[in-house]
Amino acid sequence: MTRRLKDFLADTTRKRRILALDGGGVRGLMTLGVLSKLEAELSRRSGDPDYRLSQYFDLIGGTSTGSIIATGLAHGWRVSRVQEAYRQIVPKIFQRTVAYGLFAPKYREKPLVDALTEFFGDTTLESPELETGLAIFAKRMNSGSAWVFCNNPGWSYYDNAEPGATYASNCSFMLRSLVQASAAAPHYFRGVEIEIETAAQGKKNEPAYFIDGGVGGFNNPALELLTLVRDPAYGFNWPIGGDNLYILSVGTGWMREMTRPGGIFFLQTVGALRAMINDVSLQQIAYMQALGRPQMPWYINREKEHQARRAYLSPNDEPTISYQRVDVRFDEEEDRAGALLPDTARALRDKKLKPSQLKGLKNIANSKRKNSELLTELGEKAGARFIEMAPPPEAFNPNPWSRSGADGPGSKRG
Repeated sequence: MTRRLKDFLADTTRKRRILALDGGGVRGLMTLGVLSKLEAELSRRSGDPDYRLSQYFDLIGGTSTGSIIATGLAHGWRVSRVQEAYRQIVPKIFQRTVAYGLFAPKYREKPLVDALTEFFGDTTLESPELETGLAIFAKRMNSGSAWVFCNNPGWSYYDNAEPGATYASNCSFMLRSLVQASAAAPHYFRGVEIEIETAAQGKKNEPAYFIDGGVGGFNNPALELLTLVRDPAYGFNWPIGGDNLYILSVGTGWMREMTRPGGIFFLQTVGALRAMINDVSLQQIAYMQALGRPQMPWYINREKEHQARRAYLSPNDEPTISYQRVDVRFDEEEDRAGALLPDTARALRDKKLKPSQLKGLKNIANSKRKNSELLTELGEKAGARFIEMAPPPEAFNPNPWSRSGADGPGSKRG
């Protein structure tokens, strides 16, 4: 078993940088638009035109579509390669509806399985090709627990130190299976079964059954990634502090999920689930901002507004972390004074979205070319605003910029 990153991830003397990527189906294209601007900025700072996000971030974590992006980036892929992969696979994945999502998933999982197999093959969570820390979030339905898988050898379940000899070491799980599980959104895809326990003689164990991590409250995984690097169970133990830990959280588009009484009850149920995921995400943004005092705070609501730019959950208002959220509001939301918020699609484009465009953006399975292009455009404009107003603090510039030796690039970069 490889231990390529063991010492690197266990080092508690470094300043650390974390990238958190939300779930959101096709809207991962917007995330990639943001990241393309970030990659360009880091290339400028480092002086290396081939600079990769895997060289900057010490841990990249994602849920659902965010897990696909995170796993590609952790392999050292350039953002442009992930974008090209999305352009190829998204139309195939959401090409044809095969059911209504009532008694069977709307889409077949085979196109997704084929794509993940092509990208990640049979590599496992302990793959030496992973250039940095990776975390993938999923929900295990038949145990009622939310799971996170990470490639830190210091994690208590990595080598099966617990819960017992009959359980498989989590480091042996295939990345394509973990990513598929994280992306198995209810209503859209079937869940994923993973054998995690060896049955005793004469008995048969039930496989672990996983679905999208957003159902476990991790659609926005930033807060859980902060917990991950502090909880001794995961073996990171990275120090906190506004000058020690930087967390960049990138969303896939924000809109209010409103469901009115009446109509088809099933659709009300689906709307309630989406609203719950939104509410949890917004709550987590509020917590993170109250710990981190971001340069470009996200407007929470008319009560909290921008949270007065205070780290009021930290002692003496001194930031516990350095935190920044980047996302786009699809709806034309205004602040308490009636001014259009600057992170709305309309403000970023200086052009109002057409009703058909707004409807298309809200559909996480809309793989039409114009919708994909609009998502990319919005991501790039949000990324440009981020780099202009709240770029990664220079205090977190790596020194040196590129890791080398045992911690350096893998051999299968994209």
